[in-house]
Amino acid sequence: MYEGKNAPSATFDTESEYNTAMLDACVAQGIELIAITDHWKVDSALRLIADAAGRGIVALPGFEANSDEGIHILVIFDAGTDAATINAAIGACGVSPGCANGTTGAPFATILEKMTAQGALVIPAHVNIANSGLLTGRGGQPLVTKIKHPDLHAIAVTPSQPDGLDQAAIIAGTRPYDRPHPLAVIYSDDVTKPAAFAGVGASSWFKVSRLAVDSLKLAVRTPTTRVSLVDPASDARPTLKEISWTGGFLDGVTIPLSSDLTALIGGRGTGKSTAIESLRFVLGLTPIGAEAKKDHEAIIRGVLKAGTVVRLVVETTAPTLRRFTIERSVNNLPVVKDESDSVTNLQPMDVIQNVEIFGQHELAELTNDSSKVASMLQRFQGNGHLSEAHLGTLAQLEANRDSLARAERDRADLEEELADIPRLEEQVRHYTDTDVPTRLAEVTRLTHDEAVFTEASNRVTAAQTSLTALTDPQLVTKLEARFEGIEDSPEADLLIRAQAASTSLAAKLTELATQARDAIDGATSEIAAARTEWTSNVREQREEHDEVLRKLVEEGLEPNKYLDTNKALEALKAKESRRTGLATSIRTLQSERATLLRTLDAHENDRARELTEAVRAANSATGGVVIVKPVPASDRQSIKSLIERSISGQRNRIMAAIDRDDFSTRAFVEAARSGETELASQFSVNGAQARVLIEAGEPLFRELEELSVGQAVEVQLDVQAGTGTREFKKMDDLSKGQRATALLLLLLGASNAPLVIDQPEDDLDNRFVYDGIVTNLRNLKGKRQIIASTHNANVPVLGDAELIVALEGNGRNGRAAADGIGSLDDVAIRSHVENVLEGGPAAFNARQHLYGF
Repeated sequence: MYEGKNAPSATFDTESEYNTAMLDACVAQGIELIAITDHWKVDSALRLIADAAGRGIVALPGFEANSDEGIHILVIFDAGTDAATINAAIGACGVSPGCANGTTGAPFATILEKMTAQGALVIPAHVNIANSGLLTGRGGQPLVTKIKHPDLHAIAVTPSQPDGLDQAAIIAGTRPYDRPHPLAVIYSDDVTKPAAFAGVGASSWFKVSRLAVDSLKLAVRTPTTRVSLVDPASDARPTLKEISWTGGFLDGVTIPLSSDLTALIGGRGTGKSTAIESLRFVLGLTPIGAEAKKDHEAIIRGVLKAGTVVRLVVETTAPTLRRFTIERSVNNLPVVKDESDSVTNLQPMDVIQNVEIFGQHELAELTNDSSKVASMLQRFQGNGHLSEAHLGTLAQLEANRDSLARAERDRADLEEELADIPRLEEQVRHYTDTDVPTRLAEVTRLTHDEAVFTEASNRVTAAQTSLTALTDPQLVTKLEARFEGIEDSPEADLLIRAQAASTSLAAKLTELATQARDAIDGATSEIAAARTEWTSNVREQREEHDEVLRKLVEEGLEPNKYLDTNKALEALKAKESRRTGLATSIRTLQSERATLLRTLDAHENDRARELTEAVRAANSATGGVVIVKPVPASDRQSIKSLIERSISGQRNRIMAAIDRDDFSTRAFVEAARSGETELASQFSVNGAQARVLIEAGEPLFRELEELSVGQAVEVQLDVQAGTGTREFKKMDDLSKGQRATALLLLLLGASNAPLVIDQPEDDLDNRFVYDGIVTNLRNLKGKRQIIASTHNANVPVLGDAELIVALEGNGRNGRAAADGIGSLDDVAIRSHVENVLEGGPAAFNARQHLYGF
């Protein structure tokens, strides 16, 4: 047992009790790995090491050395290293195992070098503790030399004590303590009693795949992503957890996915792109680029093939942590299952939203379309598609346009019919010089009366047509549909009120529809009954009139022509009252349209603000390396196509106006409605082109004003980033690789949604892969899930991939290598990385420091 002034024997009766209490405290704090380092001895720790193994806690043996300069140093070996080996190491430090606590050994540099050579992790202990700490009682060039020693990778500080000499500068790596690679800073205060485990300085967080010294050595070489003094818990976010295949090229393969960076590596034809496109396939996502869409479909048809089932396990965090499995077979739609493997009614995007997937060379393709880049940026902010309200307004405008067109056609048809009234009146007047009108006065009266019954029946029929929409069963069904899960809400009472209002409206509409149908049936019956009674009442008159007609015919006065003309005239006069109704209806529709257009303007303004916010976030995320600003979309083809369909002849001036940066469809329509002068002054459209446009009239104007110039972005890249000078170039002035680099920098920083990308380095500027992309990958740890296939060492190595999957293939099938799933702290994985991946000189230099490649 540990000896000295804090010896546990003063508190515990037996070593077994002490060990149990210490390990209980480890479990309570969630500590999985401990290092036991007594002063110049290891034998005192053997029982605790064995007991820890029995509790599932890995205990690393070692000792605490005291250098010739009086500096305390932790020397930690791998689990399972025998005591004899460690005692020999103590001897190599210049002392005898078990010697007195204050005994000094070899110089600091000697201990550091010899113990590192023996595979130990060597860390100066409590560097800011007086006398025994590296940063106390010494300074100047000797301290600089020690800090810059190539075998020094970490220092242990005691947070409860004041900083040691130049501690902040040493940690920051500022002159004269500048180093090629930063020092890891950990807490490792002496813990001699159980309660001490709860202290701030008792433990640190390491991100490793194995609880082993080699993994710790890797972690302290990459401290920014693998070592933390505070709980590095990731932001809660939905993640992709695992993908597997039944059938096809990757039949039987299962690939786990890290919540941070997963790198798929392997030679050509091993299934990297198949894995990426399978993720897109199972989620039901469509590539943005046209060429990318062709590539995706080719992989689904030719590599996955019919019958293949892809399964993706996802984890959601809101409202609670849940797992879902998304399954999709080729030629079918995705199916979402819950934890019990039961099929749900959910869609993939209901459980894992905003996943961004980009295939091989898709970034390069997108750089040629600024409007698609704008859409991509808006998707990152959750606004990639038009809102339901925006779409609803467009639908209402289209319906309004159709209603106006029908009302105007009805008015035109009515006016065309009513235009016949003067002619018919003139024909009737021809009979005024005879006694035909007098002798047929009663017949004329009957004709007028009969026209009233006909018009009344027509009006009821029109009412029946208008009632159809109100009595649509689907409308009532939609209103009556119950909302799921509202009883569990803390605001259930308010949600139930909303449900009740919807249900009540359904009942009221059903009641009103029934009343309306009854009223229509009643009106129809009443008109029919009145007509029947009228027919009965005038039967004798009709018989008398028939005799009068016979006599008039005998006299050669053509009574039937008079009656037919008079009947037609009365029928038209009965329709004259429709003029007022149609005029009112058209005015109402025009007013409604004006309101809808203002609402459309508001939606477009909201969308412009959303793009501005997305651009602001993107600019901030790239640290000024990429600058984006909103601009009008240059693709106006939808507007031009409408013009081409609507008018013929020369249109070059119109098309030039449409191409202007400040073009607005609504302003253009307003000018056209005002006439040639306004078109010429505002848009330089005159002459025959202005006249033919104006002659196209409202059908064209209304459809045109529903369209709008889309949104795009102008992207600029600082091509001198990292050199100390700045030089921004627009997308059109960049190389293909620089364009894709700018886009990927935006992709990495503009969202926290999972990002999946296939071999991004294929299209990137190599300098930016190292200086820009990798830096962003490391900064996104704990914030965003990234899955990338790659053949460039910079991505998984310098990006410090938490998970590497090495794929191999035989031409017929691909699979994960037997020892090919793991992290870089695994020797087998490092071997795969070294054998498969390529990288520039900077990558290899950095890899030598990190992994000994």
